Amino acid sequence: MMAHVNRNRVRHKVTRYWPDLDHQEIMSVLDQYGVESGEIGRARVQLAILKLSNGDVERLPDLVAMAKRDYRDVLAYAEYPEAMNLGFVGMKSLTPEQAQAVRRRDRKQYLRWLRR
Repeated sequence: MMAHVNRNRVRHKVTRYWPDLDHQEIMSVLDQYGVESGEIGRARVQLAILKLSNGDVERLPDLVAMAKRDYRDVLAYAEYPEAMNLGFVGMKSLTPEQAQAVRRRDRKQYLRWLRR
């Protein structure tokens, strides 16, 4: 899911979600992720945080805290929402073709969001 993931994309999403707010302030909240050892994939995780915020700036601190605890949580819910909704047991109960279709839909929805 690394397509089009960089600092410029993060800034673009911030300005799209909150055109009238202080972008530097929002970036400073997002930049709390990626400063400590083990906090990898900064731009990718920050984009996941933005996607999960669904435009609610008040959610950013909690989502950043979630990412700092385990970045995989925000990535999974942002990039694979249908699979996460089904859960491990639900995905295992699908045929390989059905599971592949879920992953394909998840990728498609994420890339569509990313390009907006």
